[in-house]
Amino acid sequence: MRKADKKMSKKVISIVGRKGGVGKSTLSYNLASALATMDFKTLLIDLDSQNDSSLFLGISKQQYNKTFDDLFDKRNPARLEDCIITTGRDNLYLLPNNSLEIVDSYLHQTNRIDLIFKHILKDLDTINFDFVIVDSSPTKNRVNDALLCWTDSIVLPVQLQGASVRSVGNIYAYIADLFLDPSIIKAVVPN
Repeated sequence: MRKADKKMSKKVISIVGRKGGVGKSTLSYNLASALATMDFKTLLIDLDSQNDSSLFLGISKQQYNKTFDDLFDKRNPARLEDCIITTGRDNLYLLPNNSLEIVDSYLHQTNRIDLIFKHILKDLDTINFDFVIVDSSPTKNRVNDALLCWTDSIVLPVQLQGASVRSVGNIYAYIADLFLDPSIIKAVVPN
């Protein structure tokens, strides 16, 4: 269904996995690119420390002005729109990270992890993205805790090998630890 066929609100889809090398960044990039090609205004948030989604878009750290991390600056937080990069592709935008250590430190100082991204990223509602695709890191950390509490849907890429398949069970346990509904996982994509 095309955007013109149905009025929709922003949908947040996080690509999550507890094992590296299963294709999270590749899937994030491909899904965001496909949605943008279908005329959906799409934001790709790169929360993987390797910044592979940014790399796939041909955007290097030298091209960042402000990043996701700057939104968490206690003294002078950046405006969200100043952190979003135009990728040069129609309908596809990027919110990169520079170093998630600042974000992780900030998140360790709060008790309401479930509300942080909703607060920090509240301006996404006025920018009118149709989809927000998030490329996450493969670790269990406060950044991913906050992400999982904020996201609408989770997609799990998995390679067809023992350690990768076992990591799917780890995600369900992780979600249970955060008291989230396991139905948030919408797809497991074999790679």
